[in-house]
Amino acid sequence: MSKLSAVGRLLAVVVAIASAFVQSPIIAPLLLIFGGIAAIGNTPDRNAKNYMITVVLILGASALQGFPYVGTALATIFESLGMAFVGASIIAITITLEQRIVRDWLSRDASSPALTPKKA
Repeated sequence: MSKLSAVGRLLAVVVAIASAFVQSPIIAPLLLIFGGIAAIGNTPDRNAKNYMITVVLILGASALQGFPYVGTALATIFESLGMAFVGASIIAITITLEQRIVRDWLSRDASSPALTPKKA
């Protein structure tokens, strides 16, 4: 699973860099998907760091436009990375929510046959 996450992360970075030079309506969905793939298997601590990175990228990327000549391209790249981190954050939140729901349902009434996991 870690190789899949690494591939998703690499593809997100490559697409983010390409987005500064190529405009296409498929870039945003690709960034969300690749960012989400990169988040699979993250620990809660790593997810918390990703949430902070997401906020910084979204809020700070436009400040890079102040650089002469390369500012617009840098801002686009970091905004695109922010979009990939949004995808990672959405997947992390979804996985955490799923784990909490399972934990809540499996720990409420352990004697109930409907809530007891079947043994193989």
